[in-house]
Amino acid sequence: MGKKLRNKKKKQQEKHDPGHDRRRRNNLDPQTSKAERDDKIEEKSANDFISRLPDDVLQQIISLLPLRDAVRTSFLSTRWRDLWKTGLETMEKDGSVDEIFREIGCFIDDAHELGLLTSCQEFSSILSLIKHSRRLRFNFGDSGFLLATIMPINRTLHLDFHSNKYESAPIDFDLIWKSVYYWRWPYIRTDSPFKSIKSLHLTAVTNLTSEVVSSMLSKCLYLKSLIIKECHGLHSLRINARSCFSKLMIFNCLQLKSLHIKSDGIDKFRFRGLLPSFTCESFGHIYSCNLADAMLDFRGGPGYDHFTYEHSDSLISAIERSRILTLCRWTFEQVRIRWHPRPTWLIRPPTFEFPRLKELQWIDNEVDEHSIDVLMFFLKRCPSLQKLYINIDPTSYSRPRTRKYRDQVSDCKRLVYLEVVQLEGVMKECDKELLANRLLDVVSMKTKIIAKSHENRVWKLEEVSLSLLLEEGMKHYMFVEVNEEDIGKLCSKHAHADL
Repeated sequence: MGKKLRNKKKKQQEKHDPGHDRRRRNNLDPQTSKAERDDKIEEKSANDFISRLPDDVLQQIISLLPLRDAVRTSFLSTRWRDLWKTGLETMEKDGSVDEIFREIGCFIDDAHELGLLTSCQEFSSILSLIKHSRRLRFNFGDSGFLLATIMPINRTLHLDFHSNKYESAPIDFDLIWKSVYYWRWPYIRTDSPFKSIKSLHLTAVTNLTSEVVSSMLSKCLYLKSLIIKECHGLHSLRINARSCFSKLMIFNCLQLKSLHIKSDGIDKFRFRGLLPSFTCESFGHIYSCNLADAMLDFRGGPGYDHFTYEHSDSLISAIERSRILTLCRWTFEQVRIRWHPRPTWLIRPPTFEFPRLKELQWIDNEVDEHSIDVLMFFLKRCPSLQKLYINIDPTSYSRPRTRKYRDQVSDCKRLVYLEVVQLEGVMKECDKELLANRLLDVVSMKTKIIAKSHENRVWKLEEVSLSLLLEEGMKHYMFVEVNEEDIGKLCSKHAHADL
């Protein structure tokens, strides 16, 4: 009975003494004075060096831990609860070029354990997407480093190489990607972490890191998208992808001389740079690659001197069924000159017809009668065209003129499905009027012809009544500036405009 009374009094004492729990946690005697208790607490805090460190230092320490140990730190205290998340967002490691492959593999494995590459997540904003991404900085050599980023959306891996030593003449290197595919076993059993990557972005790959990148590519068995940017020294690229590969983008690889694509599923190809030796085919037979979305921005000119009829046939057959297309005038003229008569042994020989084309961005360096004739010759072969964007860039390459097109555009039919024609780039007023007057011969009455300047000023071609000066039945058109509030309703962007 006495024991129960003592416990009851003890509980009542703890209830009326708020500092009792704190003293118990710090192993202090309740009879100890307040000054002595404060001294012991300060002494204990002084020995806890880790808790005195700032958050950024703690995050750097956590980034060096294995993933499981980093997650366990969240149980230490309220302060540590979210430190591991921020610490793992940007890790930093040092090593050699030969260790890049292993470190990226471990980096992908950690993303797997966090569920970034296994679950289908939806993100409300770009900031939310970045917050759930993981980054690694890997320092190699004397001055080079790699920034690797894994983004959950589309299972994307970004590899951005940097070097403080820029060579005046970069060493040439080649990239080869052969995707293994067995039609009887669509899912290949492999323990490689790269099998989960669906989209790969490569930036500034050099001769020093090309072997590592080629090894990574060989392990990406289910890659759907490959984007290559600013790889100085990349001499040739050969892709044999038979499975699910569907998208290839190459930007500003100015030393690229040879590009060979062999794929059954690729339907989106976007290229900006110098025209390389280009061949595109499927595994079944040659000249069978169908690009629904093709961006051929070769305004810089040719990247090599030996453009044969095989290259011409391959290029035309690849884009003849495109729905969205970007094309330079000089490229079309070059292909037209080199075009070879259709071989009889081809199952589907190349033609100069584009019956499925809906959106066209036409790049030219000037506006004159010849350039307009070439455009009309091309439009004659696009009966389903809905949107036409004409971009005049004076810096674009221009080849010598060897053929006249005026006699071949006299019977051009009207483009009854054409909704809008948008003129952009550097043009004089007389150039806009010349181009608009020629376009009126092939467009319908409902087609809107718009001119847009770099200052975001917009003009619309409208019919003007000048009955006193013109004979009865004649029409006169001129560009009238559009109000600022109506610009958004009239103007649109081509699918390749912001690339």
